[in-house]
Amino acid sequence: MSLKSKALLVLAIAELVYGTDPTPTGANAILTSNAQLSPLESSTVARNIDRPTFGADQQLHVGVHAMLTFEVELVGSGTLGTAPAWGKLLKACACKETIVAATSVVYTPQTDSTESLTLYFFLDGQLHKLLGARGTFTLTGDSQTIPKLKFTFTGLWVEPLSQAAPTALAGWDAFQIPDPVTFDYTPTVQLHGLASVFKSFSFDHGNQVTYFDNPGERKVEITDRDSKGSVSIIAPKLSDRNYFAIAKANTLGALSFVHGMDDNKRVALVSPRVQLLQPKYGDDQGRATLEANLSFVPTNVGDDEWQLRLEAA
Repeated sequence: MSLKSKALLVLAIAELVYGTDPTPTGANAILTSNAQLSPLESSTVARNIDRPTFGADQQLHVGVHAMLTFEVELVGSGTLGTAPAWGKLLKACACKETIVAATSVVYTPQTDSTESLTLYFFLDGQLHKLLGARGTFTLTGDSQTIPKLKFTFTGLWVEPLSQAAPTALAGWDAFQIPDPVTFDYTPTVQLHGLASVFKSFSFDHGNQVTYFDNPGERKVEITDRDSKGSVSIIAPKLSDRNYFAIAKANTLGALSFVHGMDDNKRVALVSPRVQLLQPKYGDDQGRATLEANLSFVPTNVGDDEWQLRLEAA
């Protein structure tokens, strides 16, 4: 009997010891969409055997690891000061979590991070594990869509096995129903201080995630970060805000993307130091748009180029 490609489940649990499986259960289920597994990533080396005839060389796999990508809906936990169910995923992407009880949860980039995950990927009775997983993420918030976080994790390879997925998925209960990006639910989009009619926004955390396989080490590390993004807004008059002059002057300014009217579900990506790159005109059904790439630039202190805030307005 063939495997059902839609019968998917992802579990995720924080590791206490790097690369050691804490054995997640249905309580650690992640409510995902578009989950895709690369079960055997590697390079190969050829044996380069001398022979009297032509022919291919046997290839040896080296640096074998696995990768898993999936999306989760961007929405708060439903309770102020309680981390969202996807918070542990951000922590394994070199993000710091700061909680103020009953008030707020804030995520910021973190250079010195040691968090890692064990991930289970079930495909119709087959289990693939990723140990010591670390990754990166993107955020998308296009108008009239559900805002989402897309994660890409790299982990240590484990021999797959036949194992049924758990059926009691208590972990799903922590994921709230999201709101779409519309006038009713997305109150604030500001770019360099100007409130804008907004069409699309994307953010890329930009971690460099590398798998190392050498005598004496087998691990995944995050070795660099370059946070970027893009935005499309209805183009303002130059008298209101000249974004072309701002870009040419290499000016850094604030960005704020606030989504959600319910304090318990609100999420805001904010940055004090965003640079506009290559702004240009576009079109929205006959209306001019302004489209630009974005670079999120830290101060000399570092690890402060953006914040993902879950708090009241």
